[in-house]
Amino acid sequence: MFLRKIYLFIFFGFICLSTSISKAQPYIISSKEGYTHVRTGAGAKSKIITKLKENTIILLDEIDEGSENEDWKKILFYNERPFSILEETDHIEMETGFIHKSQMKELNALKKPNSGVFSMDFEIKAFRKQDYRLTYHEESSYAPKTINGFHYYLADCGLPKTAVIKATATLNGQKLHIPQKYILGVISAQNSFEYYRNGNHYFAYQGVGDGSCFNYVVWVFSDGKLSQRFVGWEY
Repeated sequence: MFLRKIYLFIFFGFICLSTSISKAQPYIISSKEGYTHVRTGAGAKSKIITKLKENTIILLDEIDEGSENEDWKKILFYNERPFSILEETDHIEMETGFIHKSQMKELNALKKPNSGVFSMDFEIKAFRKQDYRLTYHEESSYAPKTINGFHYYLADCGLPKTAVIKATATLNGQKLHIPQKYILGVISAQNSFEYYRNGNHYFAYQGVGDGSCFNYVVWVFSDGKLSQRFVGWEY
């Protein structure tokens, strides 16, 4: 992601700056069938890539929607990776495809949960790099590639100044502990969230990072447990 963002910064610098000021919300899959097909092109006759379940978090491809048919939208998504764990390759990208606009709903259009029903909390302290096992992009001490073996999404921000050391969610009075491996990729996140609900699915959303290192982070809880951790970018 680090190299990809450097490339985009060179060619789309002003676009990145503008999107960091005003960003669209993530979307969820919303279909009466309980899933939707993702296709290679903008039309029902295009080849099916995969199918995404109801309430799966996705993003619109804001740089290139790729279709003159406004009823079909080009999306960014993770296929069979509900917790956004990325392999360490030279080119790390989300997958792309097309879905009909009727099969998606903007996250911030969902209802808010009742007060006290759902919340998340981070315990945060100052970051000390000696406490972690770090690898770096291009042998640089500025941009971490992994933290304790897990991909770090905010490499373009450099080394974190703060670190999330513990994360919990409270849902209907039950406290749920978030595995540490899901925190490492967004370790410098702040303790602020927006909450949404769709049936028995609860969403905690936050924007993490700034400018070229901005990422959407959405924690999804279904049937009383963590079902998805989405981390992604729109450019």
